[in-house]
Formats: sequence, structure tokens, C-alpha cells
Amino acid sequence: MAYQITCATKVHPHRHITKVGGPSGSWTVAQARAAIAAGTVFFTLSPTTGRRATVERYNCSCGCATLRTTADAVTDNNLDNLPNCLV
Repeated sequence: MAYQITCATKVHPHRHITKVGGPSGSWTVAQARAAIAAGTVFFTLSPTTGRRATVERYNCSCGCATLRTTADAVTDNNLDNLPNCLV
């Protein structure tokens, strides 16, 4: 299964992702990390180039288990640059 992510709620100080969402629903970081571990794919799309970035599990150096997008040359498909989820 693959789900497009169109919003990501972030908290300071490191702007950790706490929730992601899209047309198919919303997931806490714990839910998304478990789904990724089970083989589910989450991705974002660049609105300017159409490039797809895969969302991956990430452990911050501060010890927080969170999410991030894979590195590419496009920034508008990064989780950090998506709008916050409203719900």
C-alpha cells in the first residue's frame, strides 16, 4: 500500500514531525513508523516538479523517533515544508 502525504505537523525545537496526513487519512508518527516497518510506503510529491520523495523512519540525534523524507534536490516535497495538518 502507498499513501501520499500532503501535511505534516511539526513541533519545536527541532521541528520534529508529530503527525502526517493526506487524502487517505492521518497517522501519528508511531502509527506511520509501524506501518513503514510493515512495508507501507508513504510519499510526498513536489507541486513544482512532480518529483516523489519517500517518507522514512528517522531517529534524531536528540533521541526522538520521528519521520523525514529521503534527500533529493527538491525542497518543496520535504515534510518540513508541507503545511501543518489541521486535524
